[in-house]
Amino acid sequence: MLDVRDLECLAVLSEELHFHRAALRLGIAQPALTKRVQKIEAELGIEVFTRGAGGVALTAAGHELLAHAHTMLGGWRAMQRAAEQLRAGERGVVRIGAVGSAFYEALPGLLAPVREALPEVTLQVDELETPELVDALRVGEMQLGFLRPPIAEGLRVETVWVEEFVAAVPDTSRLSRLPAVSIEQLAELPVMLFPRAAGTGYWDRVAQLFGDAGIEFAPIRSAGHVTTILGQVALGIGVSIVPASAERVGIPGVAYVPLDRPAPVPLAVASNPGMVPLAARRVLEHLPDAPLER
Repeated sequence: MLDVRDLECLAVLSEELHFHRAALRLGIAQPALTKRVQKIEAELGIEVFTRGAGGVALTAAGHELLAHAHTMLGGWRAMQRAAEQLRAGERGVVRIGAVGSAFYEALPGLLAPVREALPEVTLQVDELETPELVDALRVGEMQLGFLRPPIAEGLRVETVWVEEFVAAVPDTSRLSRLPAVSIEQLAELPVMLFPRAAGTGYWDRVAQLFGDAGIEFAPIRSAGHVTTILGQVALGIGVSIVPASAERVGIPGVAYVPLDRPAPVPLAVASNPGMVPLAARRVLEHLPDAPLER
């Protein structure tokens, strides 16, 4: 049975058409090359090269077989490159989970450099609510997660993105015409938010804004996702507080108004230290050392 070295000998000799030069390129003695070619021809049962005073030439059958040899060599070399990339963490699939609000602007900004630096790594990104994402990280179903801190103990967490909360109000509301709105003004209207269990980090930060203003936070549990809540704002059902990047969604009928006080909302990447394969570690290495600020 032919091996890779046999194929290399055929390919090089077909290019040089000279046993001595081919042997030098292959790093073997000329008699060894001659014996190898004879072995190949005997195994195949056909003459691949003609030898004569005019030199070495490919037979008609040799031309056809050489095309197969090049294809097989190409496949072998591609497999070698793939193995090298896998060993270096530069190839493979990385399973990533992210909360819905991370998709508006943060993930495209954070992962674009990763895709450029690691073109052979496939990033499989799915939307999950915080509780499901934390569970998936714990059992290894997800290798990286982008979510709003704080996050349960046992996971490695690094903040990679920070933006401000803004008020989402109907564009027909008087609040939409203000340069900034206060928590007190928002509290006069129905405030909509998802259940706390769906995203404790986000929910608690919004609750803290109301608490700092001396107002009990009692939102309407209108929907499980920020995008749906924005649709309800457009319908005039109430108002909400969302990351500033939510305006990228572009839902007609919604105006985004800055708050009258600083209200940063971070996004962190989380991983389970015991379940981070090499490709996922490479992804982490290409995330920013300091949080990007919108």
